[in-house]
Amino acid sequence: MNTRQPPSNNIARWMPVGAAGGLVAAVVVASVISGFGGDDTTAPTSTEQPFAGSTPSVVATTAPPPITYDQVVESTDTVVKVPLSGSLSKGSFGEEVERLQNRLAELAFDPGPIDGQFGQLTTQAIWAFEKLVMDVPFREPTGVVTPEMWDRMQDPITITPRRPTGGLADHTEVYLPQQVMIVFHGDRPALVTHISTGELAENATAFTPWQENADEYCETITVDSENGIPLEEPVERAICGRSYTPPGVFTAYRKVEGQRLGPLGGMMNPIYINQGIAIHGADNVPLQPASHGCIRVSQYIGRGLQSILELDDRVLIWDGITEPEAQPEAATRMRWDYADPNATTTTTTTTTTTTTTIVPTTTMAPATTVAPVPATTTTAPTTTTTPTTTTTTVAPKSSTTIPATSNSVEAVDDP
Repeated sequence: MNTRQPPSNNIARWMPVGAAGGLVAAVVVASVISGFGGDDTTAPTSTEQPFAGSTPSVVATTAPPPITYDQVVESTDTVVKVPLSGSLSKGSFGEEVERLQNRLAELAFDPGPIDGQFGQLTTQAIWAFEKLVMDVPFREPTGVVTPEMWDRMQDPITITPRRPTGGLADHTEVYLPQQVMIVFHGDRPALVTHISTGELAENATAFTPWQENADEYCETITVDSENGIPLEEPVERAICGRSYTPPGVFTAYRKVEGQRLGPLGGMMNPIYINQGIAIHGADNVPLQPASHGCIRVSQYIGRGLQSILELDDRVLIWDGITEPEAQPEAATRMRWDYADPNATTTTTTTTTTTTTTIVPTTTMAPATTVAPVPATTTTAPTTTTTPTTTTTTVAPKSSTTIPATSNSVEAVDDP
């Protein structure tokens, strides 16, 4: 298991003190279907990453039943419960809110600063609890803590992994149908959080296959390099793709502290797991899936992940239908490509065109490429279009501190 230094300040609450040992049997995940190499800035060719009009590698004639897991384990410990005087929701404040925040933190549903203020971060923690513990469908959480929910929250429960390792390894599990992510240290939850992944097409009821369920987008972007070589002048290119978060088994292979502008849009503190797809902080982490394929978390959570999700940690993503290890290779690839540069670009009433600066863009390694990650730290050049960022390829030596400031998140669109 990775050796980690105890985080300081608010991050320390992501190391739950409740013992979860003995609750699960040791099971070692034996099948890994993808490896990584290359740079997150690399771009796929149309033959490597088709996004539309392609014949799927596997066509299911009938939909298999959804996969279900019982991850909430309750002990027989006697608990003295404290009643709630009434329902709590965004805007509530006081001792009962602080008590709620403390309990969420004990269960690893990080609510942000424990300050007695029920803000957006606490709301997102409640969303995660509703979806994971109370089996509320991902579009239906209310963010309201009723006396009944508070009673359930006080039960002696522990969240267990779907892929326990017997405490031998740290890993992260992402559940697309629940829109929830859990970082496990050993087999204990270090963080349970609400996420927002690739936007679904209208009337979509599942996350795969991507040809039927991932929303399509087209944009104009500015490219200032090709194959890692800066261009004399930036050029604009059309790009189209599917807002698809691929399921499968991946590995955290690169970290960037600060802002990163890439083909899928702007991100803060990204941790790359699959080609250009990253887990990253965002201003807008709505209840519904809304990204171009990345896994969005709040800016607060995104900063903390830099110290608790390490390079080489395994990241497993479930689509609710097929086990991550059993996903076909074609299902594990992101879906976007540059449009034909010689084609005439037209704008329709159903296409939104935006401009994004990308630094720098090269040929992307396919998801099945395995290559060692060099143990170096580099700093990207500072330009007038993007602030200086630090790229990390080794585990940080110290923890990240999240400022205990406002418990709110601005509702700003994030690509």
